[in-house]
Amino acid sequence: MSQKEMARYLKMITVGIGILFLLFVLWFLPSSLRQILPEMMGRAFYIGSCIFILVTAVPCLICLCMFWGVCVRIGQDRSFSRENAQALKRMSQWMMVDTILYAGLLAACFLLGWYQRMGSMIFAVVLILFLCIALSVICAVLSHLVYKASRIQEEQDLTI
Repeated sequence: MSQKEMARYLKMITVGIGILFLLFVLWFLPSSLRQILPEMMGRAFYIGSCIFILVTAVPCLICLCMFWGVCVRIGQDRSFSRENAQALKRMSQWMMVDTILYAGLLAACFLLGWYQRMGSMIFAVVLILFLCIALSVICAVLSHLVYKASRIQEEQDLTI
């Protein structure tokens, strides 16, 4: 598979993930929570939950946009570039922002006693928290590896 072909597939996957993510955040979660939360916790809690979901969706969308840039550079045969390493590092940092937000939500759930009324929601928050941590670590490791590879490639280009 050529670099351009791989970049095209990665871009198609990125667009698909972006569309599914927007549907999930803008339609599925609010409509699902509308059936559960107002009865259990009240309308204000439902509105706050929707706002929290939208706020935490922003770093994910930023990461998708950054990944699009990585795909463009892959298509230009610049897979191991400092720009890609920097983009992956920033993606790791954005995922860490989401990790902090969800860790704060989890702490609030326990401090305010919400876990007694909504145990399944706590499970979802913990799952999202672990996913954010995993993505942050993966992006950080990939950033380091791409940076090292870019240095080797630069040295090789200077040698030739």
